[in-house]
Amino acid sequence: MGNDDLFAQTLLSGRGGSMSGEPRMGVELREGSVLGSYQLETYLGEGSMGRVFQARHARLGRQVALKVLKPEHARDGGFVQRFFQEARTVNQINHEHIVEIFDFVDEGEGGHVYCVMELLRGHGLGALLKQEPLSLARIQRIAVQVCAALGAAHHVGVVHRDIKPDNLFLTQRAGQPDFVKVLDFGVAKHLSSEGAPTGTLDGTIIGTPAYMSPEQAAGLSVDARSDIYAVGNIFYEMLCGHPPFQAEAFGQLVVQIITQPPPPLPSHLPSGEPLPPQLADLVMRCLAKEPEARPQTLAEVTTGLLLMPVQAPSSPEAVAALEASERPTRRMAAIAGATRRRAVMAAGGGVLALLTGALLWTGMRSTNSKGSVGSVDESLLARAPVSVVAPQREAEARAEPLPLELVHPAVRLTVHSFPEGAQVVRSDTGEVLGITPLVRELPRREVPLTLKVELAGYVSSERSVRLDAHAELEVPLAKSLTAKTSAKKGTRNAPAPRRGTRAASADPASR
Repeated sequence: MGNDDLFAQTLLSGRGGSMSGEPRMGVELREGSVLGSYQLETYLGEGSMGRVFQARHARLGRQVALKVLKPEHARDGGFVQRFFQEARTVNQINHEHIVEIFDFVDEGEGGHVYCVMELLRGHGLGALLKQEPLSLARIQRIAVQVCAALGAAHHVGVVHRDIKPDNLFLTQRAGQPDFVKVLDFGVAKHLSSEGAPTGTLDGTIIGTPAYMSPEQAAGLSVDARSDIYAVGNIFYEMLCGHPPFQAEAFGQLVVQIITQPPPPLPSHLPSGEPLPPQLADLVMRCLAKEPEARPQTLAEVTTGLLLMPVQAPSSPEAVAALEASERPTRRMAAIAGATRRRAVMAAGGGVLALLTGALLWTGMRSTNSKGSVGSVDESLLARAPVSVVAPQREAEARAEPLPLELVHPAVRLTVHSFPEGAQVVRSDTGEVLGITPLVRELPRREVPLTLKVELAGYVSSERSVRLDAHAELEVPLAKSLTAKTSAKKGTRNAPAPRRGTRAASADPASR
């Protein structure tokens, strides 16, 4: 990390080894400004409450994201409290699919208020939907992770209230593509132990209009089922390319959300795949007007997603549509080996036939020289390997069954689980095929093979796959409730808001 050390040394010497010259709230932050222990490197974007920068810790060189509250909001105690509440909420949930917030800093009168967050590299779901249609397997993979994150939030009594594609970030982690991170809990609401919402008065409309539930759009009290409606909205958009309700005016949009049923989903996805009827039914249940008619928990939604049949791409066209990194690349050795064996046997048989013919020809010439026409020296025949070309042995050789790999050529089975590291087991025999990501050659068969994918801390999933051609299977796994309950006992507490100078030991970069 020599470059980072050089950068930190230059920065500190240029500022006299002190951070006291950090910009105050009245000074506009820009790339290159120093805020606390961090230098702002790149402006990433802006939300309703603050601006986000990519930053680097001056001493340790660690890159983070800084979410800085806008100056007009930093002077409002209510906004500051909501900003701090987001950091506390995220740390209370403590889930891998929710963006991590390391620290919260309130510099006091005239200073800045900001959060130190993990830096994510990737793109939002909203941007992805504008670029390309998603396959059914990819939709399922993303949806299961969203449900896992929000289900964890609901488990501790938190309702997000602003679920939309732009608040779902897709990154890559440990080789796993489309790793979902849920962002922006700034308008999240806590529920009391009795189930009554706290934190915002009823009648206040908070959220993004196109993804609001009917009760949210009407300014009524909301609970976890409002997030389930928003999840249905996102599923709908992933399946057909746009949300169910669209209007130019806010009032028209609210009327549609409250009074009109969502338009039916198409029979096929934008990718060209047929839409499974059970998935369409699940999405429409999530979009029910009455909360009681929706799935009551996201665990129920996850179960429906995991039971959904997803056809693995097996045709050459489907395999060609995969990204190069996702295509099977292992060479099949069975057919090549069989061809090589047949070539060796044919060559050996030809040599033996030539030797036999030569010996017979020599015997005939020897006999003719003695004047014994039509007879063959029996000693020569005894020496000739006639058993190789004897008719009965030749018939037996033809009747000998071909090797199994020639009768039923092997096919390649590729299994990906999300997360990886899961055990793949044959349900019929209990044989362990391997650990994901798995590439295995199996005998071709017409009857579907049922596999069980198991990973500690996750709900096991059973899938059937046809092995009449090369097949690829993607299995998203959902965390088990028992794992969440045990993890809750070790939940981290959010750092208390700090004012003024920050101790180095509490800085997130030192962890």
